[in-house]
Amino acid sequence: MKRRAIFRFFDKFAGIPIVVFLALLTKRKRRLPIENIKRILIIKLAAIGDSILIIPLLRTLKKNFPQSEITFVCSQINISVIKKIPYVDKVIDCNVHSFLKNPVLFVKFIKDLRSVKYDVIIDAGQWERINAIFSMLSKSEYTIGFKTEKQLKHFGYDSVIPHLRNKHELENFLDLLVPLGINITEEDKKLEYFLNSEDYKFAEGFWKEHEFENRTVICLHPGCGENGLPREWAVQNYIDLGKRLVKYDENLRILITGAVHEMERCKMIADGISRNVINTAGRFELNNVVALVQKVKLIVCSNTGMLHIASCVGTKTMGLHGPTNPAKWGSYNKNSVLIQSDKFCSPCLYLGHDYGCQMPQCMAHISVDDVFIYIRKALNPELFQITD
Repeated sequence: MKRRAIFRFFDKFAGIPIVVFLALLTKRKRRLPIENIKRILIIKLAAIGDSILIIPLLRTLKKNFPQSEITFVCSQINISVIKKIPYVDKVIDCNVHSFLKNPVLFVKFIKDLRSVKYDVIIDAGQWERINAIFSMLSKSEYTIGFKTEKQLKHFGYDSVIPHLRNKHELENFLDLLVPLGINITEEDKKLEYFLNSEDYKFAEGFWKEHEFENRTVICLHPGCGENGLPREWAVQNYIDLGKRLVKYDENLRILITGAVHEMERCKMIADGISRNVINTAGRFELNNVVALVQKVKLIVCSNTGMLHIASCVGTKTMGLHGPTNPAKWGSYNKNSVLIQSDKFCSPCLYLGHDYGCQMPQCMAHISVDDVFIYIRKALNPELFQITD
């Protein structure tokens, strides 16, 4: 987290003047010859949730320019998702943190990037000035990017798209295609994820091994990544919820999922629930976990990448929102339930790291009772119907 904070500091205080300087040196173009688009570069360095929500943009691009080659500049944060997307022809792994230690690596990266001339560059980053610098230093016919409130990164783009605070991020991403003459339809907004037969086979084997057939399986995904602590619901809340669930229904099983760096947190929850619980945190690769999540009855998690992945595969989601605005970051799926903190200042988060206070308390305002009742309603809606 310290490394990311240092990067954000340099990105802001060095990035803004560099962007302005480069913008003064570059001449913005009036029109893009749409009929000649053959090479497209997308830049998005984070995160997994954003990378899921950008898939509709990539699919729509490929649909409208089927002969084009789409290259994607990503990082180790989101490469696990990007490399599985069939609409991407080439992936470039960019380690931006290494540039701070060795500026020569930055020069080499730009030199490699300039070895190809792109017809269109789309910077899908909402705040990162380094993306804008990449765009302006690359060889291209036309560049498109966001104008985001107070971020001062948009000066060098040929076409600027307003990044709207109260618009769902999936739709914000799709707006980046408007300068290309693409009319966005409801069909273009559909989410998807890419599992193969081996992933489904793994999930079937896991279900048999743990005797999950004919049982109600609920997934708890308690982590929010390395930078998401203020969005996480307390460990004890997950423990109390799990205990109530298995007590309520002896046929119910709890599946806990999480990344490697979340293993300790997930183990504490599994140990606290103690029975009818299987902890898979850090044990399997992402696609195997997604195949498991697709089979559960519902998933409970905060606003994190897994919330959007679960939406892609059709799993009912129960999203817990404190600092995050569900209108912007909620599950883009009708088969979902959202629970918003009732703290007066919730939501406060806009760009993923600009929390309204140093130690947000809004997640503590979401009670175990409320989540338990919402789960009961999701599992047995007939019990809560009002009849005459």
